Amino acid sequence: MDVAEIILVSVNLCLGFGFAILLSRRLNTLNPEPKRFFRYFIMFTGIYFLECVAIVAAMLLPIFSIGLAFVWGIIFGLWLRKHASPQKVLKTSFFISLYTSFPAASFILVPLFGLFSGWDVLNATEAARFGIPDFLYWPFNTILGFYVSLSIGIFILKPVITTGTVSLILHLKEKPGKQ
Repeated sequence: MDVAEIILVSVNLCLGFGFAILLSRRLNTLNPEPKRFFRYFIMFTGIYFLECVAIVAAMLLPIFSIGLAFVWGIIFGLWLRKHASPQKVLKTSFFISLYTSFPAASFILVPLFGLFSGWDVLNATEAARFGIPDFLYWPFNTILGFYVSLSIGIFILKPVITTGTVSLILHLKEKPGKQ
């Protein structure tokens, strides 16, 4: 592993473990059952690991990562609605969705590493050699443009999708069933 990969892994480990602690504490306040901090911590680190695998599995189109946003929305919407008010559930699901966006957001470091390594991060030819498809339009066909758009896009889409799914589940709960 080169230095850039080690730093990227280290950043993700810090983000994954650090925010897992914060989210685990938050769930302890929502859930009236006995304190389950360690169980929540393991759950969140597992979620973070899955998000890291999903973002690497389909780098060009982060389909797996976006697909997981729907999965987390359904799981946390169904689970948390039993334990807290809709406002607290939505706030918690928003924080969870930000947490699941961190693996993609950490890829914003790739152009910085490239810049420090002497790459021309605004050159489309160098980006094609790096593996970025050349059919993309400028600025997305550059190393900087590709990774910035990837990071920002996922950091916006995942919270919207996850929180929206949770909101939909909360509203479905409130509607009376047809008889």
